[in-house]
Amino acid sequence: MQLPEGEALIERLLSEPGAYADLAGLFRDADFVAALDALAERWGLASPAAVAGERLERKLFVHRAAAPPAGWLPVAVTPDDEAVDWAFFGVRRLTESFFGESLPPVRSSPLNRFLRLRTPLAALEGLPGPAPDGLVFHMSRCGSTLVGRMLGAAQGSTVLSEAAPIDAVVRSGLPWARRVVLLRGVVAALGRARGGGDARLFLKLDCWHAMAFDLFREAFPQTPWIHLYRAPEEVLVSHARDVGMQMVPQVVAPCVFGLAEPAVPDADYRARVLAAIGEAMLTAKARDGAGLLVGYEALPAAVTTAILPHFGWTPTLGEAEAIGAAAAIDAKAAGRVFRPDGAGKRAEVDAAIRTASARWLDDLHARLEAASIGNEGEGVEGARLGLGG
Repeated sequence: MQLPEGEALIERLLSEPGAYADLAGLFRDADFVAALDALAERWGLASPAAVAGERLERKLFVHRAAAPPAGWLPVAVTPDDEAVDWAFFGVRRLTESFFGESLPPVRSSPLNRFLRLRTPLAALEGLPGPAPDGLVFHMSRCGSTLVGRMLGAAQGSTVLSEAAPIDAVVRSGLPWARRVVLLRGVVAALGRARGGGDARLFLKLDCWHAMAFDLFREAFPQTPWIHLYRAPEEVLVSHARDVGMQMVPQVVAPCVFGLAEPAVPDADYRARVLAAIGEAMLTAKARDGAGLLVGYEALPAAVTTAILPHFGWTPTLGEAEAIGAAAAIDAKAAGRVFRPDGAGKRAEVDAAIRTASARWLDDLHARLEAASIGNEGEGVEGARLGLGG
């Protein structure tokens, strides 16, 4: 049966990775349509001008049963719809501080508006791909973005930083066993070799993923992990200045942290969120020998002295230079030199933050310190809490 001209062109284009890879480099609609028209003429198909114009303007999905090849990354996972949306990145490295920052220029390109691929959620199941070389858990506002930038600075590394497709699987209401399979699949899809930054893969997770530690451990049983933390009053000041989504009960539900609803998003609630994260990580550290706790004050030096060896990576001279250069730049403001801000934050500690920290976090912070790099197994307190190793 002969396909309609638009479908015939889409089918032919999707069968020619080299062709759509070339089109991915075009960012003006007029240039894209002209190149597409030339391809259609070469393939003996009708001019796609009218079809292309419609597809570029409207959100028309191209449905496929199986995952597309490497070069396509899942950009949205909607478990309620059993759907995965994909975008073609080609060999483009994920150099931004967060996965979400990498999406806009790619998704808005003419190619990805013309070929808006969607597959069933099942397309992720059993997808071959690498397991991560390291997992980065953190309490938020504690240097995790810096660590992610440093891990991803070398040409051979990919860091998936707080990627929404991963979070969608983790926080779905799907059965545990299926979430494990889908977590492996979505990480495989995001981490498959694409010809750039393929030697090592690291996941910098959302801070609430500490509460899903067992899910990540079952999905990736051999992967070493770290947890980053910071003096709690400084973290609370950071959230008072610019509240994170995890501190908004309507965005990340209190039940994620084992907290009751309804919740008032005040300093006390924020401290309880941080306490839930820290307690989960201490529990994981006590029973899992692949974990490492790293305090903010040890950064950035701890990346090269402790974190890279923990993740089994001995960088080459060139890699070490790239990692060192990344340490000097503000992780959340590319082009700006990093300036320590601890003193400024401590000066902003108010009575509500002091009270909340004393109630929920000060003792926890002391226990994190006792179990962190350089202190593991030291003293009676560390032994009593079972926090070594």
